[in-house]
Amino acid sequence: MPATTSAPAIGIDFGTTNSAIAIADRDGSRVLPLPGPRGPVSTWRTVLCFEPADDGAAMRMTAGAEALARYAETEGVARLIQSIKSHLASASFVDTAIFGRRFRVEELVAAYLRALRAAAPIDLGRRVVIGRPVRYWGADDADDDARAIGRMKTALALAGFDEVTFAFEPVAAAHAYAARLDHDELVLIADFGGGTSDFSLVDVGPRRGAHVRATTGVALAGDAFDGRIVDHAIAPALGKGSRYRVEMGGEAPVPAWLYNHLRRWHHLSFLKSADTLRLLERIAGGALDPVAIGRLCRVVEDDLGLPLHDAVEATKLALSAAASAPLRFARPGVTVTTAVARAELDAWIAPELAAIDDAVTAALTAAGADARDVDRVFATGGSSMVPAVRATLAARFGADRIVGGEELTSVAAGLAAIAAA
Repeated sequence: MPATTSAPAIGIDFGTTNSAIAIADRDGSRVLPLPGPRGPVSTWRTVLCFEPADDGAAMRMTAGAEALARYAETEGVARLIQSIKSHLASASFVDTAIFGRRFRVEELVAAYLRALRAAAPIDLGRRVVIGRPVRYWGADDADDDARAIGRMKTALALAGFDEVTFAFEPVAAAHAYAARLDHDELVLIADFGGGTSDFSLVDVGPRRGAHVRATTGVALAGDAFDGRIVDHAIAPALGKGSRYRVEMGGEAPVPAWLYNHLRRWHHLSFLKSADTLRLLERIAGGALDPVAIGRLCRVVEDDLGLPLHDAVEATKLALSAAASAPLRFARPGVTVTTAVARAELDAWIAPELAAIDDAVTAALTAAGADARDVDRVFATGGSSMVPAVRATLAARFGADRIVGGEELTSVAAGLAAIAAA
């Protein structure tokens, strides 16, 4: 008789900024390669690109690396959807119109997951362990959390996954870290993503496995850091704080809510509505700083969230290794060139760092533990590489106890390990 094979143990880290797939077998967990512009990659950006129908053809949709390439090639004609995960908990966000068709948030997530499935080098089957943050971005209560989980279940079913287990992302990272150990440790898993920062105090190791003592989270991380850079280094060059002449006489400030939308990349596209474009036209007609407002109009009209994000992200990454870094955002009709010092960024994100430190305190308190009891702090996620984040952890635990590695894929690997257990 032919040998039977069991379904693969699959873990999917569906992130605010990046996503990854991992598989676990007798040899351990490994991240699956995904197609990239210059060869296989371990993560995909969590983005969708929609291109308008042409000559009766259906609207084209791409995801991940291909979506970014298609958006760049269309020079802003296409619609880029980013940070889909950040809308899951919102009662006010139900759907959005894309070239005349309305898409529910569940359908957008499902479209991305179907593309991820199709890009995987193996058949992913129907069973999956998928990560979830301790607190979804924008979730204020249990109803918001339940809404996010319900939408994810619907999206997963639409993508062909009908046997689903949710696992906290920091707990998954704990499983990935435990695979390194030949002894037991009490570890604080600090998972810094794009939209959330999550913390779990976990007993890990060959004897303990991964026993969770406490889990806490706060709905801010890398996107909030980027927003601070936009506030201080980008928005003033786009007219933030300026005024314009109104039709009835007198002056009025340019509305601050326009710039609040710039802080979140997944909100920028929503400014390109008929009402907002009419408002911008009135502001531009009476602007006291017409050059700056002209830049703002171009950013909105050309839907320049992606290149704006890339410029800010490049500066933030450069500041991980340098005391100062240039920030240059240049597109036809809008150029912003400045420099950002690491000390400035540290000051700008001080409120977020304080909230992160409070969440760490809450995890320790819930576990009945003290910082001295923690053997290691495993920092994972893209934002864990921000020096001020590391410094915040080091101030409490000591730099010698902070470890990292595989910052963008450890959660996926841990999710696969949970699936195999």
